[in-house]
Amino acid sequence: MNTKILETLEFDEIKNRLDSFLVTAKGKEKLNSLIPADNKEDVAILLDQTSDALLIDRRRGGLPIRKTNDLTEIFKRLKLKAVLGTSELADLKSSLQSGQEISDFIAMIKDEIWSENLRQILFIINRLTDFSVLAKRLALTVDDQGTVLDTASEELAHIRKNISTTQNNVRTLLVKMTKGHDAKYLSEPIISTRDGILVLPVKSENRKHFGGVVHDQSQSGLTLYIEPQATVDLNNHLHELEMAQIREINSILIDISQQLFPFYEQLKLNDDLIGELDLIQAKAKLANSMNAIKPHLNDEKVIDLKNARHPLLASDSVANDIQLGRDHISLIITGPNTGGKTVLIKTLGLELLMAQTGIFITAGSDSSIYVFNNIFADIGDEQSLEQSLSTFSSHMENIKNILQQADRNSLVLLDELGAGTDPGEGAALAMAIVESLSKRTILNLITTHYPELKVFADQKDFAINASMEFDPRTFSPTYRLLLGVPGQSNAIAISRRLGFNEDILRLAESYVDPQNQELNNLIKGLVAQRRDLSKEENELRNQLSRAEQERKQLNQQLNEFEQNKAKEIMDAKNKANHIVSSVRQESKQLLDQIRRERLKAGSSTGKNEQQLKKIADQIDDLHQDTSLEKNRVLKRAKSAKQFRVGEEVMVSSYHQSGTIIDKISNHEWQVQLGILKMNVDENDLEKLSTDQEKKINEPVHRVKNTRVFKTASKNISGHIDLRGERYEQAMIDLDRYIDQAMLNNIDTIEIIHGKGTGALRKGVTQMLRSDRRIKHYQFANPNGAGDGATIVELS
Repeated sequence: MNTKILETLEFDEIKNRLDSFLVTAKGKEKLNSLIPADNKEDVAILLDQTSDALLIDRRRGGLPIRKTNDLTEIFKRLKLKAVLGTSELADLKSSLQSGQEISDFIAMIKDEIWSENLRQILFIINRLTDFSVLAKRLALTVDDQGTVLDTASEELAHIRKNISTTQNNVRTLLVKMTKGHDAKYLSEPIISTRDGILVLPVKSENRKHFGGVVHDQSQSGLTLYIEPQATVDLNNHLHELEMAQIREINSILIDISQQLFPFYEQLKLNDDLIGELDLIQAKAKLANSMNAIKPHLNDEKVIDLKNARHPLLASDSVANDIQLGRDHISLIITGPNTGGKTVLIKTLGLELLMAQTGIFITAGSDSSIYVFNNIFADIGDEQSLEQSLSTFSSHMENIKNILQQADRNSLVLLDELGAGTDPGEGAALAMAIVESLSKRTILNLITTHYPELKVFADQKDFAINASMEFDPRTFSPTYRLLLGVPGQSNAIAISRRLGFNEDILRLAESYVDPQNQELNNLIKGLVAQRRDLSKEENELRNQLSRAEQERKQLNQQLNEFEQNKAKEIMDAKNKANHIVSSVRQESKQLLDQIRRERLKAGSSTGKNEQQLKKIADQIDDLHQDTSLEKNRVLKRAKSAKQFRVGEEVMVSSYHQSGTIIDKISNHEWQVQLGILKMNVDENDLEKLSTDQEKKINEPVHRVKNTRVFKTASKNISGHIDLRGERYEQAMIDLDRYIDQAMLNNIDTIEIIHGKGTGALRKGVTQMLRSDRRIKHYQFANPNGAGDGATIVELS
């Protein structure tokens, strides 16, 4: 990839935005040398790395990468086996701790279901060397500012304890002198410092009272700063201790440096890998801030950008669809200045450069690009009437080099091709250049003012016309690209609108070539026709959208009406059944009484019994059947939800589409959601439309990757008991349990960790505090488990 294109298309501005997200010196170093890859495999890996980092950023806030300084000189000293200083050890410690924290982070999330979607970033992290022992040693030796800690060695801790004791003894003696009967010999009852030694301000005439050593005197000579004889021996001992401290620190630095010497290569590699991860994470954060997307990569040498906008402009800037390569090799954009032609050409080039460096692009999610081995551009931002021959020559020299270097896997962008010379010759030269590129199947996007190229593009199968839209009322640009419509000249119309002399304008119109005027009128008609069609299309879309919305509302109202109707009918039947039941009970009692009286009277009961039974059956027939199977409304709803194995459905609670793979029970189905198998109630399922099924079944190019399938438990408990488990295993089990609880739509869980030593409880609290899945947590009710259990509300 030629580096000139990076400057032409302002790729450094993208790098400046990336720089704001970097925290390591090595990451900034890698950013400085960042250039686009020139083959599809490398670009796919770079984009997958960014996708992985974006997933981690959204789920856990990103990788725990520490701020680190430039370690280049440190590695040079290690290679020479030179002893490192304390500040150098502090810088190296930060790098080692960063690597260890990244590895620990990945180990922590490896059992989370979403982590199975990580593709490329794990290959980098798994190359990190485990320096946990050295990192711990450095953490005990120096702090972040490079100060040697007492924990560096037992001997150093002992020496520093003696130093502190001796200093306290010296100060105690001096304090007594400032407060006792000796205070009258002092100029002031204070303790001062000279050359690092505690002294007293003594009146010059009382010099011999304290003895000792004079370290300084006042300008007047009336005050002497004396180290009293009583503290001389203590200070001498203090000096010896300080020298011993220096020797011990040097010994510690030598020992640690010698431990680092054998790992010079691995330490350097770790720093390089952390810098690479830092840059990848910066790409992810930039994508998040720009609402950028990962483009699809194709092998057909096709550019298909949907709603692409310039990444350096405001997010509300005009977006355009840019297509090239499928039906046409050359896209020729004509029209006047200030319409946005140059911005469009830069948008295309910059989006491709970003994608080929693993940076997501500011376009629609279904955008697709081809990976070019080179992108060439000749863009002259100076658009004035003072362009000279030297400017033209400069552009031609650049274009000559482009024609020599470009091949069929290159993209060529030429702005204002042929400008700066005689229009006739300039147009002829421009057409020849476009035809030469197209015959070599080199995709090219050209902008020009020359009307001859409009006719040229219309006559050649390899080319297509395009223009930037202008508002016909105000003649101001809308910055929208019109594919298939050449640009029209608005010079005379704009001059007329500005109040130019009408006689001059009519004279100018008489000088216009009739063919050019006819072409301009044709273009004007095409633009108006396209605008009307676009307006009609938008109106039809709006009408369709409104009709669809009204249809949904009517269906909803109908369903509500039918449900209310069914409810009222069922309520009426229940009420009737209640009356029938009451009548049945009364009739039974009455019939029993009639039977008894007839038996007493000795009457025959055969025929009469049949009559009585017939009366009872007639009362039973009054009972209203309220079963669900006979309810017409519910039967209709049930019919609409007849699912079958292999059918594509939408799981409403997750807003995700999936495939039914098994029937668990009458009202429960097993659904494949991506890498997950879930048991879902049929009330949570919706059938997909034909268009939705087609979209889901479209083939998608995927990177092969090993997948581990997990199935959510359908009978997960609302609590987990961690008592008796080892700390590390308990944390793993808890993390897995929270995932299962969320998959099963459990809002509140109870974690039983017991009281004991409090280590397990503390670990649970720390984990919950940093987990984004947790909305709120608190200890259980004091009347219950108290602080032996934690109640957690999930997000």
